[in-house]
Amino acid sequence: MFSGWTIILISLAYLGLLFAIAYYGDSTRKGRSYAANPVIYSLSLAVYCSSWTFYGAVGRAASSGWEFLATYLGPVLVFIFGWRILEKMILVSKEQNITSIADFVSSRYGKSQSLAVLVTLIAVLGTIPYIALQLKAVAISYDALAPAASDALSKGNDTALFVALLMAVFAILFGTRHIDATEHHEGMVLAVAFESIIKLTAFISVGLFVTFNVFEGLDDMLFNLANQLSYNENFGSLLKGSFLTETLLACGAVLCLPRQFHVTIVENTDVANLRTARWLFPLYLVALAAFVLPISVAGFMVFGSQSLDTDTFVLMLPLAADYKALATLAFIGGLSASTSMVIVASVTLATMVCNDIVMPLLLRTPRLKLAENKDLGGLLLQVRRITIVCLLLLAYFYYRILGDRGSLASFGLLAFVAAIQFLPAILGGIYWKRGARYGALAGLAGGFSLWIYTLVIPTLIDASLMSDTLLPAVAAAGGWLAPTDLLGLRSSLGLDPLTHGVIWSLAVNLGLYVLVSHYSGSRLVDRIQASAFVDVYSKELQDPSRHYSQVTVGDLQILAERFLGAARVQQAFAGFASQHSEKPPLSGDKATPQLVQFTERLLAGAIGASSARIVLASVLRGKEMQIGDVVTIVDEASKALRFNRSLLQSTIEHVTQGISVVDQQLRLVAWNRRYLEMFKYPEGLICVGRPIEEIFRYNAQQGEYGPGDIEELVTQRMNSQVSHAPHLYERHRPDGTVLEILGNPMPNGGFVTTYADITNHKRTEAALRESEQNVRTYTDNVPILIAYLDPQRRFLFVNKAYADAFGIDRHHVQGLAYEAVLSKAVASSRNHYIEQVLHGQRVRFESVMPSQIPTDSPRYAEVTYIPHFDGEHQVVGYFTLYQDITERRIAEMALKETNETLEERVRDRTQALSTVNRELRKENTIRALIEDELRQAKAEAEAANLGKTRFLAAASHDLLQPLNAARLFTSALAQQSHDQSTHQLVENLDSSLKAAEELITTLLDISKLDAGALVANVTDFSISTMLTNLSTEFSLLAAEKQLQLHWCNSQQVVASDQALLRRILQNFLSNAIRYTQHGKVLLGCRRRGDRLRIEVWDTGVGIAPDKLGEVFEEFKRIDNPRHSQVKGLGLGLAITERIARILGHPIDVRSWPGKGTTFSIEVPFGDPAKAIRHKTEQRGWIRSKGLNGVRVLVIDNEPKILEGMRALLQGWSCETLTALSVEEVKNQLNGTDFEPDIILADFHLGETYTGLMALEAMQPLWSKPVPAVIITADRTDSVSEEIARQGAQRLSKPIKPAALRAMINKLIAGEKGEKQADSFKP
Repeated sequence: MFSGWTIILISLAYLGLLFAIAYYGDSTRKGRSYAANPVIYSLSLAVYCSSWTFYGAVGRAASSGWEFLATYLGPVLVFIFGWRILEKMILVSKEQNITSIADFVSSRYGKSQSLAVLVTLIAVLGTIPYIALQLKAVAISYDALAPAASDALSKGNDTALFVALLMAVFAILFGTRHIDATEHHEGMVLAVAFESIIKLTAFISVGLFVTFNVFEGLDDMLFNLANQLSYNENFGSLLKGSFLTETLLACGAVLCLPRQFHVTIVENTDVANLRTARWLFPLYLVALAAFVLPISVAGFMVFGSQSLDTDTFVLMLPLAADYKALATLAFIGGLSASTSMVIVASVTLATMVCNDIVMPLLLRTPRLKLAENKDLGGLLLQVRRITIVCLLLLAYFYYRILGDRGSLASFGLLAFVAAIQFLPAILGGIYWKRGARYGALAGLAGGFSLWIYTLVIPTLIDASLMSDTLLPAVAAAGGWLAPTDLLGLRSSLGLDPLTHGVIWSLAVNLGLYVLVSHYSGSRLVDRIQASAFVDVYSKELQDPSRHYSQVTVGDLQILAERFLGAARVQQAFAGFASQHSEKPPLSGDKATPQLVQFTERLLAGAIGASSARIVLASVLRGKEMQIGDVVTIVDEASKALRFNRSLLQSTIEHVTQGISVVDQQLRLVAWNRRYLEMFKYPEGLICVGRPIEEIFRYNAQQGEYGPGDIEELVTQRMNSQVSHAPHLYERHRPDGTVLEILGNPMPNGGFVTTYADITNHKRTEAALRESEQNVRTYTDNVPILIAYLDPQRRFLFVNKAYADAFGIDRHHVQGLAYEAVLSKAVASSRNHYIEQVLHGQRVRFESVMPSQIPTDSPRYAEVTYIPHFDGEHQVVGYFTLYQDITERRIAEMALKETNETLEERVRDRTQALSTVNRELRKENTIRALIEDELRQAKAEAEAANLGKTRFLAAASHDLLQPLNAARLFTSALAQQSHDQSTHQLVENLDSSLKAAEELITTLLDISKLDAGALVANVTDFSISTMLTNLSTEFSLLAAEKQLQLHWCNSQQVVASDQALLRRILQNFLSNAIRYTQHGKVLLGCRRRGDRLRIEVWDTGVGIAPDKLGEVFEEFKRIDNPRHSQVKGLGLGLAITERIARILGHPIDVRSWPGKGTTFSIEVPFGDPAKAIRHKTEQRGWIRSKGLNGVRVLVIDNEPKILEGMRALLQGWSCETLTALSVEEVKNQLNGTDFEPDIILADFHLGETYTGLMALEAMQPLWSKPVPAVIITADRTDSVSEEIARQGAQRLSKPIKPAALRAMINKLIAGEKGEKQADSFKP
């Protein structure tokens, strides 16, 4: 178990990492580009997988069978078969600038505010149970990991409250740091995608742990699953229970959950990303669902009938096996699942509540005068933050009131049913044009009411929060209006409560939506929005050219005359023909595309562009339109125009520039407050309809246009308006300020002019020019050539020396290409230097000094490229410096010339060395004699070494007995409660004993090899199985060091001893992982003639060439500072070398210091016909119920061993009987009914008496065969075979408590397996 503060610190560190990722995604361009990646988008969709799927799915599988699968199946079906729905929703959202699901529904039905409020209320009430689910998941996982801390908390505090407040803080940090008009949160998407990877990794890690630690591999797991599916009644037909209902809910939830809508629709940056998500998101769900059933079955096997919450199996299984690191990873995975859902859901709901409820109310409150506030961003952020805190507190109170009334899945299903009420309005909105605003309101209100009546009220009654006496008599139990059996539907069809509630709420919702929509009228805005949503793929309204061939000139004339009159239309059509040099068109002629567009512009001048487009599109499609319909359109278009004018005025009031707008008659029609403030016009001068000429004259009189004749100045400005040409210029005003004036003509006549005060900009510009002049002055007086270029290798600055040397004009250098200054050959030779500096590296090299003045001898320069970084550490350019080093080069050449005179002295020295060599030959003769003596001494040393080896073998064997007792005592001591210091002493003692055990075991192996006691059992077998097992065994070790373990499979058959060859490869892989700090490890094979070479490559620190021969020596470790960080005895490769000699397999080692090392062994090919086939071991179904009350008999001739075993077994709640001999067993059993469930016996009970003999002698004492375990330090094959013949199990000394407990569990469960399996039969 963990301390509470440890879990809190881990959680805070992880949440801090998420915030760093989100900050990176929001604040950097590269982070935002990552968020737009299709893979990141697909992973962010896994926000769907909350703690319900991480914890609750396992609990659901344990209690309800196949129903857990519906949660995963629904989204998979939608993304595989219904992805067009998502695509259409995304396209609509992009066109309509949708920011939430409430915005989507209200926009479809005429931008209805009441509908947005209703959707928001349903979303909030439906999501609160879901957020409460996350709080419960984090709380129970925290309590499972730190029960002592949770007990302390329960006395005065509350885990869930702390979790709620902490999540509120992080939701505020993630989603309300700033306001984004598009409601895109790239950082949040990046963080959610990262969390998706973490929770998938954590869940799969627990699944692999279950497969290979709780079960005995994949075959054993599948066998147990098959038994569970066969005998457990919950795993019957998929169609029973609420499976189909939950599948429907999951399909709808992936479309309707507010958080899922936000991530899938709003955060989508490119609809093409959906094509990647179509397969990647379902694949993610399949991977997550794959281990749900194995973890559930493993939970029953380990915990049996213990009163343990099945939702915590994911955490408790690693904890039960003392895998604390894996339990921590599982906790972080569950925390990821919860935080991602809470953060996205709370941010989404806060946006909806703020935009659709709070802000409209505040803006409509006259006393607040918010409409006059220019900046509401701060208020929006405060409202959203307060909303997030309130939502989390509501979810907390829901959890406190109803948290113990159901599982995680029940909370989630309640939220799903609320969210699915949006489905009729959404699907009807994008596929049925007749769907109307009142229909959506009626459907949502009816469905939501039935959700409350049929599902929420029964939940409150079950929780004793509401008395059923408050309901009328007809709604009481058995009544025809009973919430759980409305109109007797449930009892007549045999429905479960969930299906009953879903059918009623959805049926009423859909029925009211269709009926009310059919009989209610629709406004123009409703019809326009319906077409925009339903016809998002169609281009009819946007592209009427496809119908040009169906309309005549007469049709267009009749249409235009209804609005403009016959005379004006005739004149306009004649003018059109004259402009195009054509004859006036006849009524029966087909209308050209140009004439259609001209008619549309003609109508737009009278009824507006939008109404003109609608009317014209109706004619082009051949639909008859009555004049009454046209009048209605015109009336509503006029209202829209008035609204747009008001909106335009509100918009330009918030622009910092002054704005004035004149119409075709050059009359003022619009302006903003800033325009008035700039020119200080007298009251009454500025009004709608005022001729712009009068305003120009007033400005001229005030001196705005400078000196000159006033009428001439006015005429110049009027000509610029009449010319209909855009203009841009600066005006220096009498008060010293400077205005930038930009005028742009409007398409139908008129002018828009903006006035920007750029006084500060001009002053800054002047200061920059002065600063640039100072920089030029400084650099021109430095005796170095200086230039600055941008990343595209274009010059931005050169000093005078550089310009003179290269012969360029420094005043026109900006934008000059690098290749235009240097020759092509020189530029090409420097490309790799420039690539380095653009990657942030400082580069220095030598070159010839450039010069435009001819000289007798060349001059040399040292060239330096220096990168220039911006605030985000991105290279934005680089400096080029040339420094004259001619004098230094001359000195170097002089030194070189001096060195050449040394050759004569070298020849003299060589002659002297020849004389010395002759003396060395004499010395070599003497050394040969000495070597003979050394060989004789070596032979004597080897003989002594053999004696030492035999002594070590015997001594090590005797040491195992007391070491075994010590390990038993420390294991028993570790199970008891101690203070922190005592607990640390126990851990240190256990660690020391483990180290001693490893040393003695290794010495035994070496002594056994040196004594020749080991005989190889060579067989033919496929190397594939061994490689697969090794990769599985070492993958987790590599992952713990953040290394990548790659392996290449091979189907070759080899001839070797499987156990010994596996031992060699295990040593190779263990060393590779141990001495590799980062990078990867590779396991693979190569053919070498008639042999197969098996190699292990690593990217570790490597071994010096002169040290390669020492790696196979005992207690020898290479003297490398980085090796000192790694624990080891230096015996592994010594054992490997001896085993290889026995097998006759040559081994080899190659190394590259600093890059890595390769160990290899060559094995001869075997005969495929003789290859051993792997047989799957068939096991009975195991279902362990723990060791509580298990009766154990222990026989050993060492009293200390018996004391240690008794302490250890009693710590496991076993009933223990210990004895030194069979006679003592009989004496202790006399007059008792004690009959053991298992016997643990030492092999050597005397000089000639063995534990197997004792078992045979005690057999008549028992009423049935009793499983037995023989414990021995003798590791020979003969002893193992003798134990196996007697039907007993074998454990080696010193005993590992985990191995002993697993063996007892296995034997006890196997004895009771058949009885427990029968209990599952119906």
